[in-house]
Amino acid sequence: MNPQIKQKWLNALRSNEYQQCRGRLHTNSGFCCLGVLCDLYIKENNVEWEINEDSGKYMFQNKGADLPFSVIEWSGVDSGPPGNGQIGTLAALNDSETTFNEIANLIEKQL
Repeated sequence: MNPQIKQKWLNALRSNEYQQCRGRLHTNSGFCCLGVLCDLYIKENNVEWEINEDSGKYMFQNKGADLPFSVIEWSGVDSGPPGNGQIGTLAALNDSETTFNEIANLIEKQL
């Protein structure tokens, strides 16, 4: 993983700026840990989330729950096979109620 992006991600997860949600990259109520990484990409590249006004669900590059390839490539995070690899593990931890701080500690030690 790109060390500069990793540090930005760790800082964002620990900042209390992002509320945590489950099952989606981003909703009206918050972000999953991968959604935070996606949001950092969006801010750095001056692009925007797409929102479905009816459902309140956000998408980026046609992805609502999966990390877009552009973010994977930019960050250098290991996508691995679907549902596996670093991305799958982090999504599973996020959705099993592991806190952002706990996830940040794992990212810091293992990525």
